[in-house]
Amino acid sequence: METKAIIGRNPVLEYLRALEERHGGELFVSKSAHGKIIDIIVREAKQRGVKITYCDRDLLSKVDSSSRHQGVMLRLAASIRLPREEDFLDGAAAASGVIVALDRLSDPHNVGSIIRSAEALGASGAVLAKAHSAEITPVVVKASAGATAHLPILTVSNVAQFLERARARGFWIIGASGDGESSPEDVAGVRPAVLVIGSEGEGMRRLTEHKCDYMVRIPLRGNIESLNASVAAGIILYELLKHSGG
Repeated sequence: METKAIIGRNPVLEYLRALEERHGGELFVSKSAHGKIIDIIVREAKQRGVKITYCDRDLLSKVDSSSRHQGVMLRLAASIRLPREEDFLDGAAAASGVIVALDRLSDPHNVGSIIRSAEALGASGAVLAKAHSAEITPVVVKASAGATAHLPILTVSNVAQFLERARARGFWIIGASGDGESSPEDVAGVRPAVLVIGSEGEGMRRLTEHKCDYMVRIPLRGNIESLNASVAAGIILYELLKHSGG
């Protein structure tokens, strides 16, 4: 059976908290790892019936040669059920009503950071493209601080076609662009909505841009002409979600 490896203290803790009891899996803890969060991780693992194995740090370094594992790794049977698009959209509309869609974002740190912001601010889900986009790798999970364990994530073959289907189900499409005519405040009450974030270097594809009902620009007052994709996403998501009741 395929397994999924989660590394890093915060991601491991969030995935443990998201598990149902007696889920199974195995937690690897370096014998040299200590501290309050390690104690919490071990306690959460015990409560959920996760096997705990204490090991040498070298074993974890074979999985991730950097220090990103922070002395812990969680291995889970790959039992993540991918949501059906219809259920994903219906669930999003019934919750906060805000989804973030990433159009060809390839930097895993940006993808993870956007997922982290989306979950923390109360978004209902994230949409990723199957091609030309970062997958949910250990780096993305780590960058999200474990938010991938809590936020519904849908993978689609074509973002532009997904936006058409979302609009047909009542969603407004909001694009982030330096050339946009609307401000984040202008779209704060738009519901349900899909916020589209384009690639780091080129932005949204023209085809995707044509699907948008609003194009939002963040006013900048300094000398730098653009923001990092994850920072821009966080600012607009905050405006979209700051009056949500959830």
